[in-house]
Amino acid sequence: MNRLKQFKAINIGFVETNSITSDSIPLLDCKMQLSPLPRKNFSVDVEGTNSSGNLGVAGNFNFQHRNVFRGAEVFDFQIRGARERQLALINNNSKNFNTSELGFETSLTFPKFLSFIKWKKMFNFQIPETKLSGGFNYQHRPDYTRSITNIKFGYNWKTSAYHFHTLNLIDLNYVILSNPDSVFINSIKNLYIKSSFTDHLISASNYTWMYNTQDVNKREDYKYFRVNLESAGNLLSLYSMLVNKKKTADTINNINYYEILKVRFAQYVKSDFEYRYGHMINKMSSVVGRTFVGIGVPFGNFDVLPFEKKYFTGGANGIRAWQVRSLGPGSYKPPLIDGKPTYPNQSSDIKLEANLEYRFKLFWLMEGAFFLDAGNIWAINSRDNREGAVFKVNEFYKQIAVGTGMGLRFDFTFFLFRLDLGMKMRDPSLEAGKRFIPGNYRFSTDQLNLSFAIGYPF
Repeated sequence: MNRLKQFKAINIGFVETNSITSDSIPLLDCKMQLSPLPRKNFSVDVEGTNSSGNLGVAGNFNFQHRNVFRGAEVFDFQIRGARERQLALINNNSKNFNTSELGFETSLTFPKFLSFIKWKKMFNFQIPETKLSGGFNYQHRPDYTRSITNIKFGYNWKTSAYHFHTLNLIDLNYVILSNPDSVFINSIKNLYIKSSFTDHLISASNYTWMYNTQDVNKREDYKYFRVNLESAGNLLSLYSMLVNKKKTADTINNINYYEILKVRFAQYVKSDFEYRYGHMINKMSSVVGRTFVGIGVPFGNFDVLPFEKKYFTGGANGIRAWQVRSLGPGSYKPPLIDGKPTYPNQSSDIKLEANLEYRFKLFWLMEGAFFLDAGNIWAINSRDNREGAVFKVNEFYKQIAVGTGMGLRFDFTFFLFRLDLGMKMRDPSLEAGKRFIPGNYRFSTDQLNLSFAIGYPF
């Protein structure tokens, strides 16, 4: 009944009766007291944002109808506007809020499984949800402007108290890029990478399984598994071949590809795995570990992963000694422009990451932490000719970045504010044999990175 999202209070009680069954078994009366939520709801939110260390401000207008067709269907509509500060090229004024976002999202959730296929046994544990959503998002960034139109249809359900499932049969994203910054585009010397910053269509299906034993109301050890599988472009490619659709020729990259709605569609398979384990040492301290493995394989109609599907690391929720998107791939070191670093935008096809964090209580609302992060990202094949970027079995372990540091957390019950100061210990972009910073280089503030975030990193 709670999953229906119709009631603010649900009280269920049992009362003894004088009645008995034919088998002399006493009966109970079950009484339910339900306090309904308002059928319609309006709200306006103003919030501070933190996207991997980039601070900003945002505003939302929300409308919700909790019983659209008198079957507990929930309709949500949101308009969002935001401004954010992102690190631009050094010769620009990066202190300004140089990133803008404007868009809307809408969704309709049905508290049942809508399909021609009946899977009753799968939903014995809890009411499933069928969700249809769509939206439009306009983003203006220092390096380019893009608009994203998306449509999604899928299901959410639980098969036990700890097992969660999400299946999206349709996940469409129509991405249009415009006004690319000339300095940024010219900094991408590799045509393989530059081709990912083009207009494209993503028609994907994905499935996520999650196992989570963590109970925020209990201080006890927990485990967390998450597996995600995604495939895109295969049905569109099959359709294009069946109707004998004519290919578009790209003379610069010497390839031919199909288009839908006059836009090239992506084709890839992608999979992620994440594992976390939390061990409560005592009432005052705990140790939490995390491992992440991800790989995306482009093929067929689009020989590179779209940039929004690529992996990156660094920042408040990655390897915290590096700024977000400034690490990797592999041992690659971005070139300088006029002696100055470019806007950090490193991404690639493979990601390996491991984190270990010791957390302890201090006083009042304050908590402390010591952490160790390691990992990197890599390209999956030699079409990415950035030096040292390609994943090689006999080389990748030499390109692992290592960072350590300490953090302060302020637990305000409803949210947790986090400050993490990371320090580089091993930098794979440095000269081979001298990648360990302690003992080889003098201390510099360039080896430090301060991250702000809301909530724990994992």
